[in-house]
Amino acid sequence: MLLGGQSAAAWAAGLEESGLAERAAARSTFKQAVEYARKGQFTKSRALQGSLSDYPLAPYLEYQLLSSRLGQTSSAEIDAFRERYPDLPATPLLYQRWLKVQGQRRQWATLHSRRYDTTNAELQCYFVRAQYGVGEKSAALDATTELWVRPKSQPKTCDPIFSVWRSTERFSQDIVWQRFNGAMQAGERVLARYLQRYLTGARQTAAKAYYELARQPQRVSWRGAFSADTMENRAAIAYGIRRYARRDAQKAAVAWRTFRSSHAFSVAERQLLDEHVAVELAGDGQFPETGQREILASEFALTGMINAAIAHQRWDEVLYWINRLSGFDAGKPRNQYWLARAQQQLGQPHSFAELAARRDYYGFMAAAQVNADVELNAAPAKPLSQADEKRLLAIPGIARAVELFAVGDSLNARREWYRMTEMQDASTLHQMAYLAQRMGKLFLAIQTANRADARDDLTLRFPTAYAVAYQEAALRHGVEPYLLQAVTRQESAFQVGVKSSAGALGLMQVMPATAKLAIRRGGLTAVMGSGSGKAVEQDLSIPERNIEIGSYHLSWLLRRYSGLRPLAIAAYNAGENRVDRWLTRARSIPMDVWIETIPFSETRNYVQNVLAFEVVYRELEQRSAPVLRGSEWVTPTS
Repeated sequence: MLLGGQSAAAWAAGLEESGLAERAAARSTFKQAVEYARKGQFTKSRALQGSLSDYPLAPYLEYQLLSSRLGQTSSAEIDAFRERYPDLPATPLLYQRWLKVQGQRRQWATLHSRRYDTTNAELQCYFVRAQYGVGEKSAALDATTELWVRPKSQPKTCDPIFSVWRSTERFSQDIVWQRFNGAMQAGERVLARYLQRYLTGARQTAAKAYYELARQPQRVSWRGAFSADTMENRAAIAYGIRRYARRDAQKAAVAWRTFRSSHAFSVAERQLLDEHVAVELAGDGQFPETGQREILASEFALTGMINAAIAHQRWDEVLYWINRLSGFDAGKPRNQYWLARAQQQLGQPHSFAELAARRDYYGFMAAAQVNADVELNAAPAKPLSQADEKRLLAIPGIARAVELFAVGDSLNARREWYRMTEMQDASTLHQMAYLAQRMGKLFLAIQTANRADARDDLTLRFPTAYAVAYQEAALRHGVEPYLLQAVTRQESAFQVGVKSSAGALGLMQVMPATAKLAIRRGGLTAVMGSGSGKAVEQDLSIPERNIEIGSYHLSWLLRRYSGLRPLAIAAYNAGENRVDRWLTRARSIPMDVWIETIPFSETRNYVQNVLAFEVVYRELEQRSAPVLRGSEWVTPTS
């Protein structure tokens, strides 16, 4: 079985013992034809097209030829492509781009005749402009109102119709305020600042006071600005109280009590703000009195109270608020764990043993609480037979995905693959997961196994690619290989060339700046160069080097945090400075409490997942160890 380091091309080239040369030639011809099309050498590209008529990717050459000349593509050509390849994932994308070109060329009649429902904002604006352009002006301007009022900036393609719309009676102070308020609620402060120019008089004054609450929420307690009981002031007060409560719950509560009686808030608005203030007060350790508890019933309020109770280790409050949850929410592993934890602390019978049968973070934590063995509940692997493989490759979308991976077009390959996962039954999806694994697309194997509900097939869901590199790095840097695999599983799902939106690279998602620091600290050799930015990025694209650099950085964090894995894992995700701040506020508390109250939900989930994944990797190698060990159960005292 070919795993992590093998390419899709290498695997697909060996599918058949015969025809290898033909397959390689077809791929080479296809890539050359696509390159010609991209360069605008259409005659050369079409000269090669005839030899690819039976090749699975023939539609993609035609797609590329049309994409490279959208401005010259006729309606007949685009319609013919859509008719021939209605199931190709690229077809609606091509059509959408072609329609935008028609919009750029002001082909309003063409656009109007082809209008359809879409979530693409740029195309929506072109459709409305087309409607206006063919003479349906009133309907177009009504539709423009719906576009303009959205609480986020719209594409520049909307500007011409917006300009016309603003000259009509539809553009009013009410509609501007509606969008301004929506932008503030959505955190779109740049848009909210821009919109103030369109407000006048009292509304402009109210908007300026409202806007300042984003930066200085304490201004909500300055009653002069919001004393008048107006719709605008009530919106500003609601916004300000929520923000102020996060900074100073006590003062926000005082301000809210005054506004609650002096302003005509609706019942629903009062309930919402009551809950926000109560949750923030609980975060400061002030839980509601018995008579005030029953009014707090929303999911937001109950979850907030549980979180506050865990943070303050108020086990009686944890018990009360979890017991207030509905059946579904009460049964979630997180709530079951903390219910058992509260029962344990209060000397009551607890249910850790039942929860310990689960294969997840809370199940592993429950097992550790009662010194029970971990239960993997793993299903046996179901290797892909030759007949199964042949059947899968007879499905056009899967065959195209495999070939697209082979020729290096991962974007369209994933589009084909994901479309296929929406169309197949669970059994076929399970087989597709094994096919993805054999291609070396381990992240696809994991995703497809999950979609197939084959969550107990740990062969698919916990790959062991690059095992030698992890073992070597672990030996050199004094960190367990299982932890390195767990971090990789969480960070990239074993995608070698992936780059995050923040710029982290490769298997262990190392930031280039972090890599430079690790290379300098560890005396590691930058094999691609002298350590310049570009050389480091190239370094991180090599799986073994990525593992080497990421492993050293993690080992350095483990030393920095005295071997406490939860802290090192959190710092790997969020940085040491943040972890140091979180520790300053929570010294010498139970580690499970500290993890549960990490302020960033992303980092909290990250730490929980990595700890759980390490347990799984250990169990698969029969090297059992509890999810937390020894001194890890308590955060440091200093």
